[in-house]
Amino acid sequence: METVKNKVAVVTGAGSGIGEAIAREAAARGMSVVVADIDEAAAERVAGELSASGAQAIAAQVDVSNLVSVETLRQTAIDAFSAVHLLCNNAGVWVGAQMADADIRDWRYLIDVNLYGAIHGVKVFLPDMLASGEGHIVNTASMGGLLSGPPEGLYCTTKFAIVGLSESLLLEVADKGVGVSVLCPGLVNTALIESSARLRPSALQHGRKHDVVAPAVETGMSPQELGRRVIDAVIDGDFYIITHPEYRDILAMRHAGILDALDRQAERYG
Repeated sequence: METVKNKVAVVTGAGSGIGEAIAREAAARGMSVVVADIDEAAAERVAGELSASGAQAIAAQVDVSNLVSVETLRQTAIDAFSAVHLLCNNAGVWVGAQMADADIRDWRYLIDVNLYGAIHGVKVFLPDMLASGEGHIVNTASMGGLLSGPPEGLYCTTKFAIVGLSESLLLEVADKGVGVSVLCPGLVNTALIESSARLRPSALQHGRKHDVVAPAVETGMSPQELGRRVIDAVIDGDFYIITHPEYRDILAMRHAGILDALDRQAERYG
């Protein structure tokens, strides 16, 4: 997508944090924006502020864990702007828990939002992009989709899946006019942890309080900087959006370990 001006973006989880920053950057670059969030008031606030600044923006309530809700989001975007050129599957939640202690409802919450949210977005929006031969999908993973460790094993499981989904999708659509990016940031200064607890469905609540140390997100990158980098990546056609160079050495160690295992076992078995 050489230019985003006069195109249409749908951003989920856009009522705050990374999603809000992406929506604001998209609007600043001349895009019409559907600000989608499960928190309707938050979506209305962001869309209202964008509209007041002269951008074309509407709010939409969406539960990305629900396929019908995502289908409704698509129709809302089509009714308002006639097309969708950029989809950012950004809505996500976090739970810090050791795997041995995690309730199955912790797993369910993360899988429903983080993984099925992206699956539903791809399922619903991709056919239109393929039909028009134009579009771009950004899936928000995490550095936790490339590296893992406690107390983020549950979160990393979903984010590793997002990386795999995105890599596979890229290979499917690379010659069909549709671009794909996977966003893998390190720490970003957002309220992800608080909102994850606040918006958790009552059916997935439980009594256990996990005694884990939450990431010190206040020391992280600003969402605004991340939003700028996401739209730049869409224009430049970047697949991996890797925002924190301080992870380079540990990423290199991980991949070296994989190759070392391959070499040792090839020598062992021939």
